[in-house]
Amino acid sequence: MKKFLSILLCLMLLMSSAALAETTLNGGEDRHISIEEADPNDPIDGVSPVTGRNLDDVAAQYWQNGFTGQAKTGRYLPVLVQIDNSDGGIGYNSDGKVTGYRAPWGVEYADVIYEAPLYRDGVTRLTFLFSDVIPSAVGPCRSARLFHAWLREEWDCCFAYYGQQEYTATNVNAEFKALGAVEKGILFPGTVAEMDSNPWKQYYEDYNELHDVVKPHHISANVAAMSTLIPASFEPANHTWLFTDDELDGDDAEDIYVNWGVGGNRMYNSILEWNEDDECYERYMLNANSKGKETLYASQRRFGFNPETPVTFNNIIVQFTKMEWARVDAPVPTVLGEGNADYFMNGKHMSGVWQRKDMTSRTVFYDEEGEEIKLQRGRTLIIVMDYESDNRSVSYE
Repeated sequence: MKKFLSILLCLMLLMSSAALAETTLNGGEDRHISIEEADPNDPIDGVSPVTGRNLDDVAAQYWQNGFTGQAKTGRYLPVLVQIDNSDGGIGYNSDGKVTGYRAPWGVEYADVIYEAPLYRDGVTRLTFLFSDVIPSAVGPCRSARLFHAWLREEWDCCFAYYGQQEYTATNVNAEFKALGAVEKGILFPGTVAEMDSNPWKQYYEDYNELHDVVKPHHISANVAAMSTLIPASFEPANHTWLFTDDELDGDDAEDIYVNWGVGGNRMYNSILEWNEDDECYERYMLNANSKGKETLYASQRRFGFNPETPVTFNNIIVQFTKMEWARVDAPVPTVLGEGNADYFMNGKHMSGVWQRKDMTSRTVFYDEEGEEIKLQRGRTLIIVMDYESDNRSVSYE
């Protein structure tokens, strides 16, 4: 009897231990971190200010005809592109059949990817930032919200987007004018009334017939060509990050679970799995429409490439913020001030905070000691998460 009780106790301890293995981040807690406000970082010759990679190495590895970017020209000229994420970029219907390719193309060249809420129920949208390499085809290009206008202001870069929200409380056009972005000549909207007279019209292409993508997920932007229209006098703001070759000192985090919604909107939920051999996190989607099963699908489907190739990241940043809604499809996140942030690198996790002083300032991410975080060299995913929602969470184990 005693032996049975001992075995039972061991099993209970093991089950309890397994249950406690997954940690959910608390985006609203007071972390009592006193920050040492960071000054702008000096760019390093030959090193990307966005990825920390050697630009000569980037050029040798990724170069293709028709592309541009700092690795080719030596000029720092980042470009933001608004990207569709319908159905989590998978495009499967309720029977598990493909309804048309929706996964982003050109994603393998993005240096930074932002994911943020688009609808209150958990639908998200992506924003790609290209700097080291700017490709000739990126899509599906979609519409912008206020957050994306504020993101452009932070990077002070050119911005390609196909449509914009124009409600009174969330009018993107009005916001661009108020911020002075229109007069800089670095906005490339794809659906404006005077589109025919604009020189960038020719650089928006319809991929519906060429690559079997369905409308409205069919617009491709030749951002490499668009970037040549930027005035020679334009100089983006300094957004240089800090980088290190040392590993993050934190607790283990081999699997990260990003939960945006429940029910049908679970298709926007993703898993980031640590690949120790390649030293990166691989991003996969949870498809809620595959006959009720939570099936992993690669989040990337590049034309002419293996559709199961996952998108990978060297840095994952979860930026917690308060999210208000002017309408169900009109998010108004808090982007100024301070909030909590969490970091995942090298299979490790660390808590910290973020700060952005004003619209023309960059968002600075600080570690648990209050110093600016040093990123790993490579690609970064920034997840903008509203911490007050009961249906959203980020956890890891």
